[in-house]
Amino acid sequence: MRHFGARVTDRFHLDNLRTVIMENELLRCTFLVDQGCDIIELLYKPKDVDFLWRRPLPSRIRRGFTPTSHNTRPFFDHYAGGWQELFPHASKPTTYAGAELGFHGEVWGLPWDYEILRDDPLEVSVRFWVRTLRLPFRLERIVTLRAQESIIAFQQTVTNEGRKELQFMWGHHPAFGPPFLDRNCILDAPARTILVDDVPQKWPIDKEGRNHSRLVPEKSEKEVMKYLTDLREGWVALTQPRQKLGIGLVFDPKVFSCVWLWHEFGYTQEYPWFGRAYVLGMEPQSSLPGAHESGGRLLSLPGGGKLETDLLTVVYEAGGVKRISPAGRVTPRN
Repeated sequence: MRHFGARVTDRFHLDNLRTVIMENELLRCTFLVDQGCDIIELLYKPKDVDFLWRRPLPSRIRRGFTPTSHNTRPFFDHYAGGWQELFPHASKPTTYAGAELGFHGEVWGLPWDYEILRDDPLEVSVRFWVRTLRLPFRLERIVTLRAQESIIAFQQTVTNEGRKELQFMWGHHPAFGPPFLDRNCILDAPARTILVDDVPQKWPIDKEGRNHSRLVPEKSEKEVMKYLTDLREGWVALTQPRQKLGIGLVFDPKVFSCVWLWHEFGYTQEYPWFGRAYVLGMEPQSSLPGAHESGGRLLSLPGGGKLETDLLTVVYEAGGVKRISPAGRVTPRN
């Protein structure tokens, strides 16, 4: 087992579930392979900061397979924070092609498979994949981490293994929390519009003078959802100016056309958080919620078809972001 440069290990288990740990001199990223291939740790070593939120409530004993259902409870009963992939559906349960698709899809509750493709001090690369149960999809991600870089690269492929053309939703569900997240954090994105209560507003400052790039608490008794749309480029960033530390996601806006912003700053006093959640979800998504029912934008693949796309996770030291290039180069805001 190597202790320098880029490295990967699959020797450790959590609750008897397989994990894969990828790390270099700057980052450590832990995947819970048997539970949705969730990312349960994303640690920036120079500042000893894990960006991801941890659920404050005790979770149920995790098992290798959590079936989806036509309500939200299976997801929330087992949700422990971190970063999930939402596929082949996101948001409230629906029925499509005769299949019941539960809240946030299937793959978060399925065990994945994996193989280590490369493991040397300069670069590590792991292929993860899963097949959905209710629709004939194969979802794959190849994750790569290079020495001395604070960038994690995802090469992703969806394959329709059926004979019928199918539509689907697809997204990422990273949840950020303390000690990184606080009310001073700043959101940067090349968006023109933000949807608030289904009303399009100008981003970042709306006509009422509210600055939606700042995480100012609002008067609410439940989570607040906002949606960044009309993206000029495919990136979004969250910066903690006091620590001069941030994290950005870079993606293809032709695939992930919007960014969902899940604000839960102690708002929900009942199930499932009971006032003990301080979290921001910053989620590149293919579609807005309810796209199946509303006739909104959905991705589609013919039988045997494939869709390939890349996503980068970029960690940076800066007080704000003016732009992140498709290669992950960060231009700080002055």
